[in-house]
Amino acid sequence: MRTVLFVCGENTFRSVMSEAIFNADPPEGWHAESAGVQAASAINPVAADLLREVGIDVGGKTPRLVTRDLVAGAARVVTFGCLDRCPAGAREKSEDWPLPGATGKTRDELREVRDELVSRIDRLKASLAPGALPTKG
Repeated sequence: MRTVLFVCGENTFRSVMSEAIFNADPPEGWHAESAGVQAASAINPVAADLLREVGIDVGGKTPRLVTRDLVAGAARVVTFGCLDRCPAGAREKSEDWPLPGATGKTRDELREVRDELVSRIDRLKASLAPGALPTKG
């Protein structure tokens, strides 16, 4: 099983949502994990609500810290503006998605972020599907 690792600042919003969206219907042989460069104590409840709106449950997910082992075990790494703070090895297999975090955003603005994540993850999954030509995004 190959892994896509989604990494954001605290593993409370963008990376958590990305992991859940990806794992709701992953390409054959792939799964996603997520982590943060500074793991918070709980995921953002708005992230869980916005995912439920599209039929995805994050369950008992709790934020976790990105480690060298997580990066080393990932075939792909997607960051959200935090690549410079990721462990060694992330740069060689990463791409950055410059999407805003949750701080200071309205629910409607966060819904737009969720929808953009869905779109980007659909493209990522298509590129990872068996027989797809290798791409970085």
